[in-house]
Amino acid sequence: LDKEQIIDFEGRLMPIAGEFASQNIREVRAKIVARLEKKKLVVKKDEGYIHEIATNSRGGGIIEPQIKEQWFVSVNKELERNGKKTSLKKLMREAVRSGKIEIIPKHFEKIYFHWIDNLRDWCISRQIWYGHQIPVWYRNAKPEAPASPAGGQKAKPEIYVDIVPPEGRGWQQDSDTLDTWFSSGLWTFSTLDWPASVKTSAGKPEKTGDLANYHPTSVMETGYDILFFWVARMILMSECLLEEVPFKKVYLHGLVHDEQGRKMSKSLGNIIDPLDVAKKYGTDAVRLSLIVGNTPGNDLRLNDDKIGAFRNFTNKLWNISRYTLINVSAETLSHENIDFKELNQEDRWILQKLNETIGEVNKNLEKLNFSMAGEILRDFTWNTFADWYLEFSKVEKNEQVLSYVLKNILKLWHPFMPFVTESIWQEMESRKPLMAEKWPEKFKVPLDRKNDFHVAAFNVEKIIEVITKLRNMKSGYNIPVNKKVDISVLSNKKWMRDFDRHIMRLAGTNQPRYLAENSPKPAGSIAFSVPSTAAFFVILEGAVDIRKESERLNKEAGGLESFIAGLEKRLEDERFLRKAPEKIISAQRESLKKSKMKLREIKKHIKELN
Repeated sequence: LDKEQIIDFEGRLMPIAGEFASQNIREVRAKIVARLEKKKLVVKKDEGYIHEIATNSRGGGIIEPQIKEQWFVSVNKELERNGKKTSLKKLMREAVRSGKIEIIPKHFEKIYFHWIDNLRDWCISRQIWYGHQIPVWYRNAKPEAPASPAGGQKAKPEIYVDIVPPEGRGWQQDSDTLDTWFSSGLWTFSTLDWPASVKTSAGKPEKTGDLANYHPTSVMETGYDILFFWVARMILMSECLLEEVPFKKVYLHGLVHDEQGRKMSKSLGNIIDPLDVAKKYGTDAVRLSLIVGNTPGNDLRLNDDKIGAFRNFTNKLWNISRYTLINVSAETLSHENIDFKELNQEDRWILQKLNETIGEVNKNLEKLNFSMAGEILRDFTWNTFADWYLEFSKVEKNEQVLSYVLKNILKLWHPFMPFVTESIWQEMESRKPLMAEKWPEKFKVPLDRKNDFHVAAFNVEKIIEVITKLRNMKSGYNIPVNKKVDISVLSNKKWMRDFDRHIMRLAGTNQPRYLAENSPKPAGSIAFSVPSTAAFFVILEGAVDIRKESERLNKEAGGLESFIAGLEKRLEDERFLRKAPEKIISAQRESLKKSKMKLREIKKHIKELN
């Protein structure tokens, strides 16, 4: 560029400044203004004028822009690949366009292509102290010297490029360092003994050792904010130097924000230090809070409540394990086999559910849907195994099944929460660590037992539905949990009687009374049915004061009707809809929806009582 340099790289004025030469630019500004005023060349001084000054974000010093020679990578220069003309820019684009590299989530491919299509030559030199020093050597001129003395011609240096200095005297290495992304762009292969691991065989370079075994890698995981800065540069470097892609999939995670959706920063004081919360809630809880509920490419809101909820789940897993270890012998824990002849319906059901869970978790892990895999596993662990099967086992337990299911749960959870699972595993066995165990696979049900498993799965799911409805009905009529109610059952299913013990214990009922076909509805009862199972009649007499309960429900219904009317009026107010934040409006609409559902349920109970 045809510009005269007036400030050197130490911030001092150069000889062109005459009497001000060698003085620091910060000190000389006032002197220059004074000289201009003396010559009556100053029109005015505006004390209120504000403009932007580039400053050093760390040291706070003022940055004086300079024109300086830099090193660039030419992204449009023609290269030859397999007898065809191409360029680095085209290679970077083709790597993703061809499907050799898959970006997850897919919509980030559009952003990638936008960057590549508008790519300019890449400036790789930086005037900073730390980094890989540029491997360029000069003689007869210093790289950091001024571009030219006033009115003089720039001296042309000798240039030598290599990682070791050339022979002879007078050579000086360029003081600039490489761009950070240039250095880190080499990461996928520079860590694998490259370039020594590339040998020439039959005139063609071939990879050996770790480079041959591990490059390209399978998955690269990083934040979406450095898709261009790092991911694109790794593709550039690998395509240029190895003539292959560096990885097959790029998984982009989002950024961590606070509970209000703000980016975490020191100035806002909203940073959550992972070491602090790990000490408070446990490292496994922190890991889960960053995985479950976090989908690729989307920012994550993190707060103490979310981490605390996963701490509670970690405790739940610990308690599940303690119960199992207390109720299973050491001999049973040391074996993996299951005797299919000794299984009741509840055992077959939980094994079937475990098979389904293993299949779904594996499928989601293969697709890199880590959050969904965690959700499926959490639902099985807490709701299916802990809330139902462990409760069934308190009536009749099968040690083999308890041991088998817990072991598989720990293996499935290990990548998500390695510390608590390993700790539990070591209490179960003294052999190899959990990390070295074989990953869970679906167990194979003997052909002659498959129908038994399907039937058991159907029956247990229906009994869970029965117990859930009985619990909800007691809650709806304000019947205490520990108060037993009488129930009558109309069903032609013989297997129903096998589950009476679970209904009595888990729903809080007395021994069910089975009615003959076409029997009338028992007096003072309310009814519900479970399709393909039975009709149930809950006797309210003696369990609840029908008059008082009816009064309570009518009063609650009246309050809800008033609340709903108020909400509807507010949501019809155009001024409210225009001024209120969308978050508030959405919350009000959701509240209205839930209130209407609750009112319908209360009116249903009132009708049943009458």
